[in-house]
Amino acid sequence: MPGARIERVVTSGAFSLDGGTWNVDNNVWIVGDAREAVVIDAAHDADAIAAAVGDRRLVAIVCTHAHN
Repeated sequence: MPGARIERVVTSGAFSLDGGTWNVDNNVWIVGDAREAVVIDAAHDADAIAAAVGDRRLVAIVCTHAHN
């Protein structure tokens, strides 16, 4: 993919598991070029992620592990 780039968006929110809740930061990765993008591990702040994707065509959202 000529002109491919990897971008990181940090989102924040609450994560709950087994009766506990913690405030966490998440690394959301966007891989693509000027026309298309794949989002990896989207969490907590859809508006921030959508802004980073911008006008590019979203090809896929990949989840490597669980998020609230």
